[in-house]
Amino acid sequence: WKMRPIECCAGTFMNNLSCWLDYWFQKLKHLIPSYIKDSSALIQQLHSLGNLPPNARLGTGDAISMYTNIDTDHAIAVITTWLCHLANQHLLPSNPIKFPTNAVIAPM
Repeated sequence: WKMRPIECCAGTFMNNLSCWLDYWFQKLKHLIPSYIKDSSALIQQLHSLGNLPPNARLGTGDAISMYTNIDTDHAIAVITTWLCHLANQHLLPSNPIKFPTNAVIAPM
């Protein structure tokens, strides 16, 4: 388990890069099978299950300090694998103006 300091990087290159990545990754979140847009979408999915057994239970959780506990090397490896998979399945926009696939994948 690695610890990383939390540093403010507002107005720096890292902040701009972070905003850029967030912008493009937001366009891909619908491709994540476990992605649920909001609580209304969750309720709709739960209703679509129909009648559940009487002993069915719903569990919830809350992430605490999620981003500060993510191992950076592991995250980069997983994101790289995911982006390569999406590219191989032709699920990323082919027009580099619409999605800078090579700029995201190549440095990784």
